[in-house]
Amino acid sequence: MKKLVFLFSLLVSVAQTMAQTPTVKEFQASAMALMQQGDFSNAMVALEKAKALEPQNLETLKNIAFCHFLQRNFAESIDAAKLAIELPNADQQSFQILGMAYKSIADYASANKLYKRALKKFPDGGIIYSEYGESLMQENKKDEAIATWEKGIELAPSYSGNYYHAAKYYYKEMNWIRVLIHGELFVNLESYSARTDEVKKALLDAYKNLLRPIVKTPYHLIPKYSEFEKKQLAIYDKTKQQVADGLTMDHIGSIRTRLLMEWMSDNAKQFPYQLFSHWQHMIREGIFEAYNQWLFGAAFGEDAYNNWLNTHAEEAQKFKAFQQSRIYRQPGGQYYLN
Repeated sequence: MKKLVFLFSLLVSVAQTMAQTPTVKEFQASAMALMQQGDFSNAMVALEKAKALEPQNLETLKNIAFCHFLQRNFAESIDAAKLAIELPNADQQSFQILGMAYKSIADYASANKLYKRALKKFPDGGIIYSEYGESLMQENKKDEAIATWEKGIELAPSYSGNYYHAAKYYYKEMNWIRVLIHGELFVNLESYSARTDEVKKALLDAYKNLLRPIVKTPYHLIPKYSEFEKKQLAIYDKTKQQVADGLTMDHIGSIRTRLLMEWMSDNAKQFPYQLFSHWQHMIREGIFEAYNQWLFGAAFGEDAYNNWLNTHAEEAQKFKAFQQSRIYRQPGGQYYLN
């Protein structure tokens, strides 16, 4: 009887000990919270405990690599990320973290070799194209970089990063129509971030430059436009006279409405385009003006934008509710810039 009581007590004790031992997921959650607080030392303690429980856990290895990266321990980050990418379930983020560490020590050869390997595993990997393009740009390989971002846009049309880099590139190149095309898709895919505000300002500048009185562009700076771009430019050309005295928010709305009407009438069959369908839906819902204000209002001027919000509170709220109720997705098969 005493043996049975002892055995029962032992089993209860073991069960209690097991119940008190955090799981891998709990260690990971604790580590992430600590990392967000900037407590990397204790985050690493939690991650090492998680790794001890499951040495081949992909999320743990990625988090270890990223934690080292945030501390600028790039060699340790590389070692951990190398383990992660060798796992059968390695994802794009695994390669992204390793590539970021390589780029941080300017080892672009290793980074680019890694991205090429990653693209064999993820041929439509939007994250990989975005990171690869950044690596190429850091080497000042501009033509290769933009070609890589464009390929990422074509193959992973709902990943925002490639649009962001492409819009920034075309802004520097003064290719205003591509700033408009890529920039507006970007802010719909990534609606609230520091990058969003940056691109909104670029969009307004692109309209100001695209619609200004004709200025002769040096031959070597004239882009080779696709038919998709030419058709938009032809419509915009018809509106330049409207803004001879300067572009206003009212001009923005009327010009974009005209572009949409002519596009849907003459070009939508040849070039079906989700963004223009999105515009059309917002016009039907009575929130297109609010959308344009959201895009350009603050870039025109914070005071004027806040005044519009105060005097159009119902429309502004309706647009906000609409925007929060859906996630914009750009479908495949609508890349027309070749």
